[in-house]
Amino acid sequence: MRMNHSRAALGAAALVLVGTLAACSDAPTESAPMVPEATLEQQVAAMGFRTDNIRDMGAYVVVEGDIRLSKAQLRLAQPVTSNDPRRPSFQYRTTELVGSTKVYNIVVDLSSLDSDPGWQTAAREALTHWNGINNSYVRLVEGGPADITVEDVCIDDRYAADASWPSNGNPGPTIVVNSCFRHYTSHAQKVHNMVHEFGHTLGLRHSNYVQLNESDPAGAVHVPSTPTSGNDPGSVMNGGTPLNNWAGFSAADLTAVRTLYPLPKASPSVVNWGGYPLISWGALQGASSYSLVYLVTWKYSNKGTGESFTTTDHYPLGSTSGTSWHDTTRPYTGASLCDWSYGFETSRETYHYSVTASFTNGSSTAFVNAPTGQC
Repeated sequence: MRMNHSRAALGAAALVLVGTLAACSDAPTESAPMVPEATLEQQVAAMGFRTDNIRDMGAYVVVEGDIRLSKAQLRLAQPVTSNDPRRPSFQYRTTELVGSTKVYNIVVDLSSLDSDPGWQTAAREALTHWNGINNSYVRLVEGGPADITVEDVCIDDRYAADASWPSNGNPGPTIVVNSCFRHYTSHAQKVHNMVHEFGHTLGLRHSNYVQLNESDPAGAVHVPSTPTSGNDPGSVMNGGTPLNNWAGFSAADLTAVRTLYPLPKASPSVVNWGGYPLISWGALQGASSYSLVYLVTWKYSNKGTGESFTTTDHYPLGSTSGTSWHDTTRPYTGASLCDWSYGFETSRETYHYSVTASFTNGSSTAFVNAPTGQC
């Protein structure tokens, strides 16, 4: 993470994400020289980033202190006009995240940190913190071949680390730890930096990018149910925090991760099998078992008295490690709801099955109509 511009922290307060780019590094407040190249500046602006602190590194540029953009990606940026005076003349909005088939098994290579055991230990701890988020599908495992490679490189001593963004459904492929960072970092600070950088590889931008005046909202996508003010001092995705100690994810950080990468739900269907409902679904990667419940919801209303209420009764069926359940306790009738009317009184019963998938860090529930009504 680079100290003033690579703001270590998983974007929650105004947690925003950007894709197809590369991401973070932190550094002090010193400005790097501008690249006197108008075309390059327009391409950077087209991606929604400031153009007053571009560092040309050859195959890529670093902007806003810790964001890596490859020149190949810059060439794909499409300019759009904006009436907001805060925005650059060119704007490009990206929305890439890690794909659902990849996010549960992101392989991380830490072997390049063998010569720097302090950072390697911190990186391993960062993996456990990401994997420990309840009801999130993010799972990072150490090994190879790698989806993310963490490298130990001597770069500009103002920056602690940087990272790249997701692209084409894959996580950002690189995190660079700066072996020449000018500040001593404790274990807690190293962990904070590594958690932050892994957040960038998952598509999380700096939570406080507005306060840092990094770029305008059109260059970032707000994560629902998180603050838009950017005022979340506890967010691990805040920029400019390479010397912060690891203190856990903020509440908004956790909301952002669960919103972007929720546990998957089963997609159950029901057919008639020998006169009884057969519920089946596809296997979910990481799910250890599935629990089924039969639900009957009764909605009653009386137009004469104005009384109305709704109740739901639950009848557990059992659990299985397989992908189907034959409910032989009630016949298949083809009706999933029944209506009755008695003068001013009306009632409706609806019938459903729920399938709850259990994971090591949470559970998810899906519903399907149960064609078992005795109308």
